[in-house]
Amino acid sequence: MELPEITQYHIQERCTEQSYMRGLDYFHDGAIGNPTLHDYTLSATCEGTDIEPYRVTVELTPTGIADADCSCLYDWGGDCKHIVALLLTYVHEPDAILSLEPVLTALAEKPKSNLLQVISELLRRAPELAPIAQAYSEVPVVPACTEPLPLVTGYREQIDRLFGDGFLEQGQLHHLLSELEGLRQHASFLAQSGEIERALSILHALIHQSIIRYPDTLQQSELPRFVNKCTKTFIEIVTHARAPVVLFAHWQMLLELSFDAEGVFTPLLTDFLEQLCLGERDTSELEAEIEEHLDDSPDRRAHVRLLLALYLASGRSEDYLRLAQSEDEGYRLIQTLFTLQREDRAWEALQTFPLSVDEYWDLLQDPTCQRVSQFTEKLLTLLSSHQTETALTFYQRVIDHTILSRQQRDYRKVRRYLAQLKKLYRHLDREHQWAAYLTDFRKRHARKRKLLEIIAESPLT
Repeated sequence: MELPEITQYHIQERCTEQSYMRGLDYFHDGAIGNPTLHDYTLSATCEGTDIEPYRVTVELTPTGIADADCSCLYDWGGDCKHIVALLLTYVHEPDAILSLEPVLTALAEKPKSNLLQVISELLRRAPELAPIAQAYSEVPVVPACTEPLPLVTGYREQIDRLFGDGFLEQGQLHHLLSELEGLRQHASFLAQSGEIERALSILHALIHQSIIRYPDTLQQSELPRFVNKCTKTFIEIVTHARAPVVLFAHWQMLLELSFDAEGVFTPLLTDFLEQLCLGERDTSELEAEIEEHLDDSPDRRAHVRLLLALYLASGRSEDYLRLAQSEDEGYRLIQTLFTLQREDRAWEALQTFPLSVDEYWDLLQDPTCQRVSQFTEKLLTLLSSHQTETALTFYQRVIDHTILSRQQRDYRKVRRYLAQLKKLYRHLDREHQWAAYLTDFRKRHARKRKLLEIIAESPLT
């Protein structure tokens, strides 16, 4: 299993400066307890201001961090200090993290009686794990079959009984989530044992019932977060399955659910379906289903983007371009035109569909666009002519990024960009803003003597 390389810079990008500094203190104070790694899930406890330690979880991917969650109440943007402390442990003290894979492999070779002793001891020391053990014991035994629908239906009924008949208060929901999490983990173990269809059916039923019963809960974020976790487990099982997995029945049921779900779940389901469907040979029936029901979508944009992805994957480029244009999906339209090497149409679309600064930046970083001759200069010229306000911000971002290389040839590019930026400010009659920007620029880069020397070669004031 390939684990990602994470640096302090990656951690700082995900949080506020205050959260980072407090998380650094927590890390140095040894607040992180029992850090473990299972598959790509990094988890631990973290001592904090509450009596009980906080539960911290980070979902990793081979290339970075997918998601992070903490049981604390922090909700002011980015990761909390407890998540920061766990990530710093991953970066600076990897040997302190216990990998569960060797432990589980060793336990799998033990007799059943030994495993029962282990479970009994765990429950004695940590009674809060009892709901998870109970959930494992109550997993229904559904007769084996080749079609997933009967399996999913059986598991749905079992999970629905866990939800009960009435409205779930916060404490009841937390208890239920412990049971549902036990089922999710059980699905992972089934997959490792080769029972792929059962594992996927449990996950499918968990996703379905969590969405259906969402209106019966008080918390607005707990179940969506859990559904997202289930979709990631589903994808991971499909990705690592040794034999081909039949997914069409799952697609159909999940697509139908995406049209009936609360709006908060629709993007989760469409993103999930996109990951499941890409790479499949024939998705024409799903494409037709989305086309037919698009006007009924609780989140039209989410379904449009799923349909665009399917069109592109199945080679329906003209349908892709038609839909992107009719649905005002400017960024996707332009990026695809460049991918299809239709540069003239792409540049025309750039004049027709104004994008955000972030979307222009994403285009600039796109490998396909980077292969286009003089792409940066052409884009800057276009923005200067058609979106002057956006051009001001975009020039500044390009300048800051170019400086990072610390190469003299790039410093000369910076001088040219600054001269063009000066013209824009003058064109808008904002010379006082230009003077303030240039003063701040020189102050921020005062230690880069070579940069300032090159900039001084032509007057900018």
